[in-house]
Amino acid sequence: MNICSVIVHAKPERAAKVQSTIEEIEGAEVHGGADQGKLIVTVENEDDSVMADTITSFTRIEGVINTSMIYHHYEELKAETGAVE
Repeated sequence: MNICSVIVHAKPERAAKVQSTIEEIEGAEVHGGADQGKLIVTVENEDDSVMADTITSFTRIEGVINTSMIYHHYEELKAETGAVE
C-alpha cells in the first residue's frame, strides 16, 4: 500500500472547486487548506503507477498552480488478510 501526502497549490478563488474535483478521485482525500489555496491531500493506492498518475492528474485540474509531494510511505500487505507486514 502506497500512502502519499501532497500539497496542492490552487488559486484561492478556485480552491473550493479544486477540492471538490480532487474528492471525486478514487483514493484521494482532502484534509483542509482550501481557504488559503493550499490543499492538504492524501492519496492511497496499491499500484505505484496509478499513484503517480493520480498525483499528476491534480496538475490538470483548472485552478491548480502546482503540486508538491511531501511524504511517501509504502508497506507490503499480506495477500490473505490485507494486514500490514
